[in-house]
Amino acid sequence: MTPDEYKNTSLRNSFLTETIQVCVVTRDLDRALKEYSERLGIGPWWCEVFEPPELTDTKLRGVATPFTMRLALAWTGSMMWELIEPLEGPSIYKEFLEAHGEGIQHAAVRHQGLGLDACVAAFEARGCPCIMEGNWKGTRFRYFDTEGPAHTVFEIWESPKGEGLPEPRSWYPVRGIGKDSP
Repeated sequence: MTPDEYKNTSLRNSFLTETIQVCVVTRDLDRALKEYSERLGIGPWWCEVFEPPELTDTKLRGVATPFTMRLALAWTGSMMWELIEPLEGPSIYKEFLEAHGEGIQHAAVRHQGLGLDACVAAFEARGCPCIMEGNWKGTRFRYFDTEGPAHTVFEIWESPKGEGLPEPRSWYPVRGIGKDSP
């Protein structure tokens, strides 16, 4: 089979259609941005702080728990890279840093054909409960305890239809695309 033919195969019990993001948790977002940009050529980075009042409905293992984070997004082809530095409050990011140090903490997956609530139910029916969640400017995100079967955490999110990313607080190193960017 060719790689394109593999893309069109799935198991009968499939409900995830694509891996769309890899997230690295770091203690120092500024250092990570510099390393990824200068040494690896990944960027420019869309940089934002997730905190109230834009960040709402935050829970850790089903319990209302305030947490905040700095994060940055960049793309290589269709793959999104995310760097997260946890700030205030307990979170699965802080737990990961304490247990493993910096590194890949989760992968985000697309769940086409299912709404967010149906996808949450599908994960939970398979013994993978939601371990952290929140809502940032209308985008609902959920993380699942998939470490048993996948050896990492899976994330899903659902944004309001037709809405892309808003303009961020900043870009690193500069706003731009392609060869016009450092």
